[in-house]
Amino acid sequence: MELIKFIGHIYWLILPVTIGGILNMFFVKLLKQRTPINKRMFGENKTWQGFFGMILLSAISAWVLWGNFWHGALLGFAYVLFELPNSFVKRRLGVRPGANGSIIQTFFDLADSAIGCIIFLAFIYPLTWVEAIAVFLVSIATHYVINILLRLAKIKGHKG
Repeated sequence: MELIKFIGHIYWLILPVTIGGILNMFFVKLLKQRTPINKRMFGENKTWQGFFGMILLSAISAWVLWGNFWHGALLGFAYVLFELPNSFVKRRLGVRPGANGSIIQTFFDLADSAIGCIIFLAFIYPLTWVEAIAVFLVSIATHYVINILLRLAKIKGHKG
């Protein structure tokens, strides 16, 4: 029972950014026009609409769940900010936008945003090492499962 309670606690910490990310996929998918942040540096899938959509939708989710809009906005910002270096590296390695390279690259596609969220969460919530590791592992597993579900629903067309 304690393990289930602990996992529930970890999900509560990442729920605003998880909901924000799912909603952001729908939001970006509905847009007819998308503007890449910097196509050459990050690829065509990192757009301003997705960047700010993630921040806003995570903020709204946190406001509804936690009663704190700004913590959600900053959590969403950490999520998208930490995705950019990985996209930059993938472009340098010649991995096309929306695709993954090796298993290691797929891991980093799932882990980059989790690391950003852990760093931010440590500022607003005194995470223990066990909680930080659990946030990392649960975030990666959740991201992976949600990606599969979004691909099956034809909302997302690529892995990671």
